Amino acid sequence: MKTPLLLISAAALIGLVTACSADTVQTEVVVSEVRGATVEAEGLPAEFPLIKGPVSPDGLQLIFATPDLAVGKHRVGFAVTSSDSLVRDAVASVSSTYYPDGEAEGQARETVVAVFRPWPYGTRGIYTTSLDFDLPGRWGIEVIVLSTQGPSRKAELLFSVAETAIAPAVGTPAIKSNSKTIHDVERISQLTTGSLHDPDLYQTTISGAVVSGLPTVVVMASPAFCTNVVCGPQVEVLQELKDKYEGQANFIHVDFYDNPEGIQGDLNKARPSPTVEEWRLPSTEWSFVIDDGGVISARFESFATIDELESALLDVLG
Repeated sequence: MKTPLLLISAAALIGLVTACSADTVQTEVVVSEVRGATVEAEGLPAEFPLIKGPVSPDGLQLIFATPDLAVGKHRVGFAVTSSDSLVRDAVASVSSTYYPDGEAEGQARETVVAVFRPWPYGTRGIYTTSLDFDLPGRWGIEVIVLSTQGPSRKAELLFSVAETAIAPAVGTPAIKSNSKTIHDVERISQLTTGSLHDPDLYQTTISGAVVSGLPTVVVMASPAFCTNVVCGPQVEVLQELKDKYEGQANFIHVDFYDNPEGIQGDLNKARPSPTVEEWRLPSTEWSFVIDDGGVISARFESFATIDELESALLDVLG
């Protein structure tokens, strides 16, 4: 079986860079797949290539955490790195620009504040905000990190916005996948590549959860193969949320890979989960909050903090 992949092609980026003047941002070509292209499911990598901006004169580089963007309002996340560390200042200013086809001069859209969200277990984290994209095509952001300990610094990034997203969108019915549960296997290690083995996260299928009359939080991620800068301990966050709201919602983890025990550190042996294929996930860490009517009310690409998920869950708990 084949599954759709990621976002923006090298050829498209080369055309994008050519169309921009020397004064506009140029994006490092790190993504080789075309939106809508297909690859053999058995050949999917542990981590899809990241979209990165150029190193700015201030020495900063943006790493995109949420490339599956479409027309409408979306959560946008990015990491900011310097030559020697991850930038962790509390807030940043984000200005978006739309670049019409064939035009080097962009059209300014909006300026918003992004908040740095630190992750548990270490020093990592990403900035997140919401941006409204009114047209598909080429977009860019200029990020100014607002520091209290020195001058502000900025960096830029170009990316693609589609007419419709690849992964299921907010406001659409959740896909009623017959995801694996603890009742389908002999041991929990057949359900997750991670070391956290909480049976509560594998009690019901997504299909059963969305008709249960309760909200549902679903995490689709492979803990053992979460290695890039925008991927974090999402299953641990799901467990924390479950412990706090047990009985008020369903909490489900689906590993990105269908044969955790069979991989044994060798992804050439990996088979993507049929649920991941059904949900058409174009990158390897996702969280969805589904309301009690089975409709997706929030979606999070890459790592989402407990604060983000809890806020989205409270919105549907009422």
